[in-house]
Amino acid sequence: MYELGFNYNKEYTVFKIYAPQITNVKLLLYENFDDVRYKSIDMKKSDGYFEVKVEGDLDGIYYKYQLDDEFEIVDPFCKASSINSLKSCVVDLNSTNPEGFADEQYKIANRNEAIIYELSIKDYSSDISSKVDENFRGKFLGLVEENDVSGINHLKDLGITHVHLMPVFDFVGVDERNSEKFSEDNYNWGYNPENYNCIEGSFATEPDNPKNRIIEFKKMIKTLHENNIGVIMDVVYNHTFRNKDHPFNLIYPQFYRRDNNGEFTNGSGVGNELNTEDEFVRKFVIDSLLYFQKEFHIDGFRFDLMALIDSETTDKIVSELRKHDENVIIYGEPWAADESPLSKNKRTTFGSQKGKDYALFNPFFRNAIKGDNDDNSTGFVQKNVDKISLETGICGSIDYDENRRGFCKNPNETINYFNSHDNLILQDKLLKTNTDIVTSTKLCFDLIMLSQGIPFFHCGNEFLRSKLMFKNTYNLPLHVNAVDWKLKNYNNEVFQYVKSLIEFRKTHPEFNLKDENEVRHKLKFYYVNAFCICFSIKNDRGFLLVFINSGEKFEFDLSDYFKNFVNCTKIFDDKIIETQVNDNVILIDERKSGVYSISMEK
Repeated sequence: MYELGFNYNKEYTVFKIYAPQITNVKLLLYENFDDVRYKSIDMKKSDGYFEVKVEGDLDGIYYKYQLDDEFEIVDPFCKASSINSLKSCVVDLNSTNPEGFADEQYKIANRNEAIIYELSIKDYSSDISSKVDENFRGKFLGLVEENDVSGINHLKDLGITHVHLMPVFDFVGVDERNSEKFSEDNYNWGYNPENYNCIEGSFATEPDNPKNRIIEFKKMIKTLHENNIGVIMDVVYNHTFRNKDHPFNLIYPQFYRRDNNGEFTNGSGVGNELNTEDEFVRKFVIDSLLYFQKEFHIDGFRFDLMALIDSETTDKIVSELRKHDENVIIYGEPWAADESPLSKNKRTTFGSQKGKDYALFNPFFRNAIKGDNDDNSTGFVQKNVDKISLETGICGSIDYDENRRGFCKNPNETINYFNSHDNLILQDKLLKTNTDIVTSTKLCFDLIMLSQGIPFFHCGNEFLRSKLMFKNTYNLPLHVNAVDWKLKNYNNEVFQYVKSLIEFRKTHPEFNLKDENEVRHKLKFYYVNAFCICFSIKNDRGFLLVFINSGEKFEFDLSDYFKNFVNCTKIFDDKIIETQVNDNVILIDERKSGVYSISMEK
């Protein structure tokens, strides 16, 4: 039984497509991506499937399908495409593996101990300040080039465990032919799916070569893995950018999308939404994910507008991906962009993940930290302290007690963050609310790194990256989106702080409690004043005592809370230091955080 798409070997290739409402399909073969002349071959229909076997080695041959002698389409199941997605391409995938890739051995952090760094391939190295070779700027290879400013060395130095790549599948919205020219306006985040199983050409050094983009993507992954950094793909299985003229609709009208009286529904906000409840569509999504997991060794997936994927499909996705890799990370956005006919009790949203071992973004904790995304609302770092929401977030958004009740069963079900690529970047939000950016950024990082759950932040937060107050930069010019790496030097104090905080979290398993009962048993909150969050976590020596203070200085008398302590040592502040606390009293500085190790009598 052949899979849909092309099934290649050196002796022959089988092409297969499912189009039950179509009368006839012709396979059109092209020698070159820009050819207009083609060889036409009739495909045989059986039970709604069209199939043909073509003899010979077709590696590198381009193709399209012609439906009912009228529409010509690319193959929506193909695994390689020409420049700008104009034709599909047959590729011998074995020939795209860099040396050692097929059998690579690597070790990355346990998924429950991940520290996730979101980035755009284009943003990361397009600017000249990245010091990346001009040929690799804005490319897959630019992310992993070794230099003293950005590239792989920045990721290693920072200490994150996983990179979250904004879309790298084939999308529309950029002209791949101009990708070398750094055109200011030739930019898009990539949430415009075209060919789900193909790699985007604008990130490759040879976008007109279908193999090159696959090879360089694998080279990038291999280099990250060699440095013990996992790779997470941002996937967009909730819609396609094109609507009724997308191949999905032409091969099987009104089938792949949710439909209301002949019109697509618009839960995505882009004019359509995939009908994941259908077994055929569900299989397509799962097969696509398994392809990326197995062929490219992808370590995790972030799902865009995950509420538009029905929870049964999500459960099956988790089950199938875990069969191949128990350590795979799965998380997503538990919301839609607009009204959807998918009933609310079937959506992948807050609560539907409880006890199912995948995670959702946590907007409740996010807003309590710094206010809503784009407006003038405020949060903890602006001294608007909602202790219940903050403490619920700190304990992993579990049902900690009657007051602190979250949407998670266990802490590994929450992605703790203060911004992502969407909306105002943190530094612009702080500027909008007239907040001290340096101190407030440190406090934001304190809250996500010293809490239960999975911390996540966006590229450049660690050195105060700005996007010039634009809140949705998905198609804005590079001068808005490209990372200005000079900021890393200008704001080195913040970078060093974030780096040391990541190192601290990675060496203290107390911040990675796995089970809700363990959190309730080991974590305790204390009220000290209206502006400071204070809690302790039990460990083998006694306790870690954490203060995150957005207000004035105050004193904390240990003897009021810990009757049998032996000593108290300060182990984290602006840098990791060892100091004995005298006279049983800790002085908590204004708008600062600190972590203390308290030894108890045995």
